[in-house]
Amino acid sequence: MSQPPRLPYGSPTTLSGISENFALHSSLESFITARTLAFQKAHPHLADARAPIRAKVLNRDVAILSSYHHVRQILCDDTLRSCLSSSQAYDELMAPFFPPPNLLLLDAPDHQERKQIWLEKISTLNSDSLPLIRRCVHDHFRHVPSGSLIDLYESMKSLSWRILLSVFLQSEDSPNGDDAAEIEALHENLLRGQFSLFPVSINTPFWRSPRSRGLQARQQLQLQLQSKVTRGKCPFAVGNPEDGQDVANHLLLFTSSLAAKALASLLMAVLLDLFLFHQEEISLNTKLRSIGDPKQRSDYIRSMVSEVERLSPPVVGIMRRATGEVVLHREGDLASPTRVPQGWDIWLYFLGAGRDHAVFGETAESFVPGRYFDAPLRQQEGFAFGAGAKTCLGKDLMRMVAAAVVDSCLGPAQASETSTKLPMIDLKGDGSKIPIGMQGWLGWQPKVQPEDWARDMKQLPTQRPRKPVMVQVQHQLA
Repeated sequence: MSQPPRLPYGSPTTLSGISENFALHSSLESFITARTLAFQKAHPHLADARAPIRAKVLNRDVAILSSYHHVRQILCDDTLRSCLSSSQAYDELMAPFFPPPNLLLLDAPDHQERKQIWLEKISTLNSDSLPLIRRCVHDHFRHVPSGSLIDLYESMKSLSWRILLSVFLQSEDSPNGDDAAEIEALHENLLRGQFSLFPVSINTPFWRSPRSRGLQARQQLQLQLQSKVTRGKCPFAVGNPEDGQDVANHLLLFTSSLAAKALASLLMAVLLDLFLFHQEEISLNTKLRSIGDPKQRSDYIRSMVSEVERLSPPVVGIMRRATGEVVLHREGDLASPTRVPQGWDIWLYFLGAGRDHAVFGETAESFVPGRYFDAPLRQQEGFAFGAGAKTCLGKDLMRMVAAAVVDSCLGPAQASETSTKLPMIDLKGDGSKIPIGMQGWLGWQPKVQPEDWARDMKQLPTQRPRKPVMVQVQHQLA
């Protein structure tokens, strides 16, 4: 028998708004899991840990969704499009630092029209960028002495900046020059201002708030990017001044510190899985190097990257604002709907949705590199790049980057399993010494406790280790 929709479980007065805000910044996984456990304790007869949870953050009512089907419903159900807003959800956090118009902050119907324009621009870029990305990877590792130890995340962040600036600003000739360094520094100031816990702009002769410095950095970046667009130092054709402003606004997003750190997070997870994860005593890189068929190896790399996206999305989730009442159903269960009132924020927790046992079964929390090797399963991919009409514009490009990094490390596909061709790049390390919270993030250890996640991982603005993960680089690059 159908029941009337009810509010998400949880009490918004359990903690004050200020303490909830600090708990959120400390560890999103711990923040959400603590509320889930409290829900289970209060409702022991309801074993579903994926039920929507209610919280109060920054004095706003929030519904936190970690069910795969709930997240997909919000992102892909066209009937809900008129009840959800990206722009209102991100207005305070993003709009001052990434001025409109841009795709991230646009809602329907304007979003669809502008996205089609940008899909055409990006499609050409995707097809032309692979050789450039490979050169960036080879040049990056060539400058690392073989046998030396590196902080993997910091190394991947450096590589990510190099790739983004080379692809979008055509700075391949001087990716580490003064111009690139200034752009990186300005983007770092912008990001600190955006995520500051002190969201007030103060500018005095003696002290300036992070937000104030971030806003000034945005103005300086806009001037630099507009100058590059005018001088043709970007891959997108500009027909008039209005087009130039649109391109500059999107370059601010494409080359942002958030984008570089998200790509670095993805690449770090991919390389740890490739070199330090062992399945049946065989490392994944050994298995892939034994595959002589280039297409088969490419398909397996694509499957591995998709599995990394599912388990270890660089950005743990996104927000929507309910501009009308939203009613959520679980797949196959229309009898127990959840009501999210107008005006509430909805947080889509990608990390939890990607580990939903109702969808991914007993291996939901485990890294299974061949999970997506069969094409029909790809409809159940994770949400690292969102889904539906607002799927990330850079999805295909970032997947190409990840696959190119893996392929560059593996070297050419072997003609046979007995080939003696040496690999181009190797990373050496002891996977068992990776912190347990990070092993949980990678899917190497199931059922890792929230306190371990909080101790070992940072989750905002992107997922990364709290302490350096050191690996040894070995290569034969001249």
